[in-house]
Amino acid sequence: MSQATLLGVYASGEAAARAADAVRTAGLGAAATYAPAADPALLAAAARRPSPVRLCTLLGGVAGAAAGIAFPAYTMLDMGLVVGGKPVVSIPPLVIIGFELAMLGAALGGLAGFLLLSRLPRRPAPALAGRGFTDDRYGVLVSCEHRRRKAARAALQKAGAEEVHDGA
Repeated sequence: MSQATLLGVYASGEAAARAADAVRTAGLGAAATYAPAADPALLAAAARRPSPVRLCTLLGGVAGAAAGIAFPAYTMLDMGLVVGGKPVVSIPPLVIIGFELAMLGAALGGLAGFLLLSRLPRRPAPALAGRGFTDDRYGVLVSCEHRRRKAARAALQKAGAEEVHDGA
């Protein structure tokens, strides 16, 4: 299916939040909002879900802890150096190295997850997203199926759009 892009321009954050909410509730497509500054109404209307970066951090930490315990344990077993009748695989050094590598793995996993999931470096923004949204206007960019373009346009206008621009 071909995708249509519509951009509604609003004078207030409340109107833009109503438009984004109307588009999402009607199932017309994905709605992205643009604002000159943080707006409580837009933040409340944003479709939030838990960040998957948490999982990347957890997996990095678990992998780091496993590596921090496995590699030194293997080295201890491979060397076979027994000092003073102590066990070959001693737990205290494994805990310290495991903890350090767990923290390192969690930090690197979180950073990698953040960069990959936020799609950095970013591609150029859509051509529609630049009409005064850094000055005093709010915008709702709707990506929908071509057959739902009229319904999405009507939802944007019903929410109080000053202008509605057609994209592709």
